[in-house]
Amino acid sequence: MSVLVTGVNGLVGAHVARILVDNGLPVVGHDLNRSGELAFYPEVKKAITFVWGDITEPTHLFEIAEKYQVDGVIHLASVRNEVLYKSLPTELIRINLAGVQNLLELARLGKIKRIVFASTAAVYGQMPDPEALIPEDAPQNPVGIYANSKAMCESLFRCYRNVYGVEGIIIRPSRVWGRLANLDTLEFGNPISSFVYKVLNRIPIHDPSGADFGGDFSYAPDVAYGFYRAYVTPHPSYTVYNISPGKFYRLSQVAETLRQLVPGAEISLGPGMLPYVTQSPVRGPLDIRRAETDLGYRIQYDLKEALAHFIETAKRSMSRPPAR
Repeated sequence: MSVLVTGVNGLVGAHVARILVDNGLPVVGHDLNRSGELAFYPEVKKAITFVWGDITEPTHLFEIAEKYQVDGVIHLASVRNEVLYKSLPTELIRINLAGVQNLLELARLGKIKRIVFASTAAVYGQMPDPEALIPEDAPQNPVGIYANSKAMCESLFRCYRNVYGVEGIIIRPSRVWGRLANLDTLEFGNPISSFVYKVLNRIPIHDPSGADFGGDFSYAPDVAYGFYRAYVTPHPSYTVYNISPGKFYRLSQVAETLRQLVPGAEISLGPGMLPYVTQSPVRGPLDIRRAETDLGYRIQYDLKEALAHFIETAKRSMSRPPAR
């Protein structure tokens, strides 16, 4: 029996596949993109079965479940580009909801047992107190198209669980970073990866604002471990879990840590939260005690350790062309 990982070429998917393989679980990786993060982890790519396709095609997913004897799914695939899809809300919602409903139908028909779904901490909306922990039962107030689509997906999970008894676990990660694909491209809500790219390439960073923006920036390998624990824990007590470091960091702290880790790094950020706050509402850190207690979840990297680990990983990826 195998584990289907959708969005395997994405930021978290490659790390989820690696952890599953390391723990002896057969992995079927699925993605509409043939290139992405997996290109930087050739040992993982070789160890899994990769299937190209569209999660909005139900027949396609049914065939995969039958052919590869899929036991469960870690569903990471989604459209998340808020800027690109703000003018195309119907398409974003269609893709994100159709993928979820197709997998829920597989479970309803008994083709798969458990679905672990990647939602987002953005469903909580803006919570301006950076000191206040956000528990899973906090009120939801999603702001953007992407966050609202994830909230809709969560509603679908509740429906299928309450009406059909489908076993689904919802994971809400927060401000995930650590991508190698398109490393030089800035993400408004989370610039850490692009900061690393610039300091390693001796590109000065002198931004007039941004130092005060912050959040519980979550390193992708740590987030992936949370999905793994949600998948393998036999009888979780809850259906929703927050996954993050559980700590709030400002970008000024990120900049200072980069200066410590990369001698000669030229990085300065002026006061304020622009431009990042325009794309990512301010909120405090997630309360992760439920995941720690119930799933056995543990953070493997604090901020400095995560940055040091990613710097070394980025150096290796920049020194050789990615595997195809």
